[in-house]
Amino acid sequence: MRSYQVFQPTIDAAWELLETRLTTLPPPLDALARRFLSHISEGERGHRGYFASRLAPPLVFLPLWLRERFRREHPASALSEEVTVRLVAAAMWGYLYIRIQDDVLDEAHPERSRTLLGNVCAWEMARLLEALVGDSVAFRTAFERAWLDFTRWTLAEHEQLLSGAEYTEAQFEQHARKVAFARVPALALCILAGRPELEPTLETLVEQLGVAYGLTNDVVGWQRDLSNGHRTFLLARAGFTRGEPLESARRKVREALYGRGLLAATLDSSATWQRRAAQSAEALGLAEFSDYTRERLALLDEMAYEASLFQLRWVLAGERARS
Repeated sequence: MRSYQVFQPTIDAAWELLETRLTTLPPPLDALARRFLSHISEGERGHRGYFASRLAPPLVFLPLWLRERFRREHPASALSEEVTVRLVAAAMWGYLYIRIQDDVLDEAHPERSRTLLGNVCAWEMARLLEALVGDSVAFRTAFERAWLDFTRWTLAEHEQLLSGAEYTEAQFEQHARKVAFARVPALALCILAGRPELEPTLETLVEQLGVAYGLTNDVVGWQRDLSNGHRTFLLARAGFTRGEPLESARRKVREALYGRGLLAATLDSSATWQRRAAQSAEALGLAEFSDYTRERLALLDEMAYEASLFQLRWVLAGERARS
């Protein structure tokens, strides 16, 4: 994402803080950390490309976009680069902790010992945030609420995926609130800038992004989810029933995704939520969000085009079979 690359020096500086800490861990934690960084590597940049891939949500960029807004308004009181780097590093520690947890919940055969590395990530996140924000009652209250939202809705979604119960659109939108931690580093920056009143709009933006990315993630990972028996919102709408033979389930799901156009419709819904998020970002004064949105919508268009080709091939194959 070119809109992410503008901030690459700050991201790299934050990675240096994480890498320094991880390389000083005692054995066997040091080896576990190396395996985890290899696991999340993306392209030529390795693990440093994790937060900046085309499919990656703007996890560490929300506070950076907010900083640019405050810098434009009050250049003299803008956060220093050193403080910003430490805040981004805190966000990274938090997101790595969440990635470890998600892998344990979602993967068929996860390396469960990664949860022990998660202990390190959670501590480093908390340590940095406390050093930056101090004993702010407003921040502590908001952090606790966001952390509980993240935990609550992650559990609710996990239990839903492993059940055969009805999966409604309203439930899916609730489950998307599991991204609540994304509010934390952005709100920390607002507190430091003396702008805590932005929290409600920030929360709306994060929830809208959660739905948009949740829909896309269902599309990207549907084959893995099906193999793991996870009845996502997309697979539930496609008629997947937990416990049925995998091959028959795969045929049924493909008929819905390609034959009925459910794949393309889901991507269209994701784009709609992305545009709603762009409106909230405009209300927050995040000028850089528009470039990111253009790139994100272009990616969704590419995916929708590929989905339409799959649909066309599916229809033509059905016509040949009937002739």
